Amino acid sequence: MKNPLRLPASLSDAGALFAFKTATTIFNSMPAAEAYKLGAQLVRLWLTLDRRHRQVIEKNLALALQLEAGSPASIALQAEISQNLGYNLCELFLLQNRSYQRLLLQNLQIIGQQHLAPILEKNSGAIIVGAHFGNWELAGFMASITQKPVTGVVKPIKGKPRLYAAIEQARKEIGLHTIDKLGSAGTLVRILKKGGFVGLLADQRARRKYRIWSPFFGHQVATIPSPAVLARLSGSPILPAFVTRIRPLHHQITIEKPIFVPKTGDNRGVIAEYTNRINEIIERQIRQNPSQWFWPHDRWRKIKPLNSD
Repeated sequence: MKNPLRLPASLSDAGALFAFKTATTIFNSMPAAEAYKLGAQLVRLWLTLDRRHRQVIEKNLALALQLEAGSPASIALQAEISQNLGYNLCELFLLQNRSYQRLLLQNLQIIGQQHLAPILEKNSGAIIVGAHFGNWELAGFMASITQKPVTGVVKPIKGKPRLYAAIEQARKEIGLHTIDKLGSAGTLVRILKKGGFVGLLADQRARRKYRIWSPFFGHQVATIPSPAVLARLSGSPILPAFVTRIRPLHHQITIEKPIFVPKTGDNRGVIAEYTNRINEIIERQIRQNPSQWFWPHDRWRKIKPLNSD
């Protein structure tokens, strides 16, 4: 899971925590409509000043959706992307307030809950696979549906443990327990075999050590095979689920049909096949509502043609 804040390395942990708490106070003291507006303005300012990430977004839209940089369609979609990211920023601060946690949960719509019911009846584990889509932080609310904690895999904020702890506290309050992604595989398998739920965001570029190449928007990209690997090792199904923002303070979690990865057959081939299926599901979700995906991530930094080995 991507950490929601990007802060200068020169900023001390104490300074970052102070800034975070100050921003939290400011956002929570405003009417919700004004807080959302402020979040959108701040992200718009960030993208105006941050040329590199603005260019990454333009490049990604051209590669994935064939929207030429500078075209009216690209510019319009970039404005929607900026607004969605601004709303995410606002909700990061609102989520530090338990009243807003309850309100966001109260306004949450669940689609596809029938796909979860058989898993809960068997008291088996499941791998909830999503993407950096909508406000992915709200995936923690899946715990209120499963009535079990959901364990997510995160990368701690380097050099800022106190800030990281503050963000983690709000995640725990909505039901998301997290572990460091380094060396997490064995722990996750044990959780799944005991009937627990694991949450993974499978849409980011994978490091050389862990990657396999899988099709995504017409290119082969470096992809983490973790969902398929964990499913094969644990016997647990993969449950695609995505958080979509309907409007400020209102979201929808869509749960799709579970995917069962066979435990027999050629290991490499099975992992590749089901990793491809997950990429297909994520791509379909993004195409349905492209403004809600995290386009500033340089997903296509390294690509291969579809016909390459």
